[in-house]
Amino acid sequence: MPHAPWRLVISRDAYPAFSTSTSPAIEQAVVAGDVPSTVILNFFEDDGITIGVNEDPTQVLDLDFCHEKGIQVMRRVNGGGAVYGGKGSAFLVLILRQSDADLPVTAGLAFPRVLTSMAEVLERRFGIAAKYRPLNDVEVEGRKLMPTSVKIENGVMTFRLLLNISGIDTDLAGTAMPMPPEKTRDKVHKTLQSRFTYLEKEVGRAVGEDELIALSHDLMAEAFGVSDLMPGELTGAERASARAFFRELSQDDWFYGKSLALRLGDDTRPGDRVGHGREKAPGGLIWASLVVRDGVIHHAVLNGDWHPRPIESVSWCEQGFRGVAATEAAIEAYLKDFLAREDVEWAGVELSHLMTALGKALDGATSEMST
Repeated sequence: MPHAPWRLVISRDAYPAFSTSTSPAIEQAVVAGDVPSTVILNFFEDDGITIGVNEDPTQVLDLDFCHEKGIQVMRRVNGGGAVYGGKGSAFLVLILRQSDADLPVTAGLAFPRVLTSMAEVLERRFGIAAKYRPLNDVEVEGRKLMPTSVKIENGVMTFRLLLNISGIDTDLAGTAMPMPPEKTRDKVHKTLQSRFTYLEKEVGRAVGEDELIALSHDLMAEAFGVSDLMPGELTGAERASARAFFRELSQDDWFYGKSLALRLGDDTRPGDRVGHGREKAPGGLIWASLVVRDGVIHHAVLNGDWHPRPIESVSWCEQGFRGVAATEAAIEAYLKDFLAREDVEWAGVELSHLMTALGKALDGATSEMST
């Protein structure tokens, strides 16, 4: 059981704004020990999209379409992929201090524990055949009910579950977030339109806010044995922090921070060879790019929607590529050493997945060299 009652905060904001203001502000306060472990249930007041911290918006979104349709799009500080949050749906975010309870210490342990519990609670409360699908999905007969992500850093687990409650315009969302074929290769349903589902459709009726609050309590009891969530509000410091986060994360410099054009634009010169490759791992889609100069890797970019722990480890990996010989053997040797580090976990991403993506990038770069 936790050392102190966990706080339950109810809020109302559009998905992009919540993910770039309230959510990181509370996480910061929990890490600092200024507030107790906190469960937030945020009800969306408008539609919007966020992309993961390790994603290039030009790779995963049709930005012209988003601007034309007035869809708010922001880049969050958590992992995972591009997600459309619709008005009438909700976000359940668990920001839990690991010293408070027996919490999972890795993403590979956190996803099955929380999502198996969520599937069981949904089946018990609503009578639907919800199932956990590794690595990070809850599905009903192959239809995705909720996207999720987890971040475990600084002694705190931040687990985010977007509860699709109401329907969305799936044609609009599918055009805004075009899916590469690799993304759905292992899925029963191959398009967003067929893969997306929502709770009210599955249960055949409207779902009230009081039911979602009860669902939040049920999940905490099922997953962690915690049954005494304490209703609370944001502190003044959290509100000020939320405003500061929103100002920072609304800037173009942040939004395009993982843009391939931006990252490679000032770091290439005539004669450099550039190649690109993609591969879908159970943990997410990998976008790999290599700049080869004089037979060695000058720059490597690994974008994608998996869930690295810590998030900074992606940058560590990219930086370590500089100077590695532009051969599959050298790349594989480097990655084996990197993935063996005790301070790194890329749940659902194996050496073979990385080698496939990077092998395609290497083939593209070296084939240019041979022409």
